[in-house]
Amino acid sequence: MSFSKFEHVKISGISVVVPEDEINIYDEAEYYGGSIKKIDRMRKMVGFWKRRVADKNTTPSDLAYNAAQNLIKEMHIDKKSIDALVFVVQQPDVISPATAYFLHDKLGLSKDCIATDINQGCAGWVFGLHMVSQMIESGAYKKVLLLNGDTPSVNIDKSDRNSAPIFGDGGSATLLEYSEDKIESFYSIETVSSGFEAIVPPFSGARFGLYSIQEDEVFEKISEIRKEKVIMPTGNEVALFGGYLDGISVFDFTIKAVPKNIKDFLEYLNLTSTDIPVLCLHQANKQIVQSVGVEAGFDVEKVPYHAFENYGNSTMCSIPTLLACLDKNIDKEKMLCCGFGNGLVVASSLLNLKDTYISKVENFVKPTYVKTRDEYVDYWRKKIKGE
Repeated sequence: MSFSKFEHVKISGISVVVPEDEINIYDEAEYYGGSIKKIDRMRKMVGFWKRRVADKNTTPSDLAYNAAQNLIKEMHIDKKSIDALVFVVQQPDVISPATAYFLHDKLGLSKDCIATDINQGCAGWVFGLHMVSQMIESGAYKKVLLLNGDTPSVNIDKSDRNSAPIFGDGGSATLLEYSEDKIESFYSIETVSSGFEAIVPPFSGARFGLYSIQEDEVFEKISEIRKEKVIMPTGNEVALFGGYLDGISVFDFTIKAVPKNIKDFLEYLNLTSTDIPVLCLHQANKQIVQSVGVEAGFDVEKVPYHAFENYGNSTMCSIPTLLACLDKNIDKEKMLCCGFGNGLVVASSLLNLKDTYISKVENFVKPTYVKTRDEYVDYWRKKIKGE
């Protein structure tokens, strides 16, 4: 296992937004046979309660843009001082170019500011911090804006009780800066790539030939597969064209690899769970969060799941959302944050957030540039025609 250490990277600010539309699990009693007792059991065990969901016209970049706008305004950031924009996303606006260029333009950043995407899922915030920290520690960049956004709830059938109650949407913006003063941060990232197929949308890219949709035979094949349903060993019926989730493999990875990574990381740091005020885990669900925490040697009281309970699993945005939910009086000098998910990857970090500005969770305000699907199609018709 490899570890990284940085000495001059300050996490100056964090901003989080979530969609305004809230779904309460008690309003979905129809999916539980009208039984409030069953819902109570699910809430106690898994932590289901409320989640925030975006509409179909909102993309991850829209959420990230709003979070960035809030952070820039609240911290009075000079846009000209931002040297790099890094957008962590797994649902980009378009396949190419990087959606970061779109965000760069909309935010009005300098031509001297580089922009790029990183394709990551649930571990994306910690993974992004690690990559940006390397950029800053190298001395090449002084101030970097890290953006994260995801809309996992969009296109999930509400009747799918395996996924719908879990996922919420969100966006976050994090400002990292070079610090003359010594500010230590540590990372441990472990890649279990043999589990690559455990969480994947298999028909979403070039391997399937999706980019050849203009060919009649490919278009017809996609139309056929979109209608096909497959019965899993669990008895659940899933759409073949959708995302694939091997729940048993993912759970096995989570319960075994994640706690071990955290324990090995603490040993490397020469720390114990008693030295850490809060273990901030990716908010997969209450059961997973608490199981991982306890297995890693933490008292359950030190492993909160507030973000999942109130906003749902917003994948890569769940840790910054949790940080925004924590008591402001908690000592944040040694914050242990761990993201884990598709890849399969575990990304742990020890961060000094003592002087970090962390906003409260804000409601998403849709940017004026957002178009409906029909408006977007019409826009490109006219653009191609030169109108």
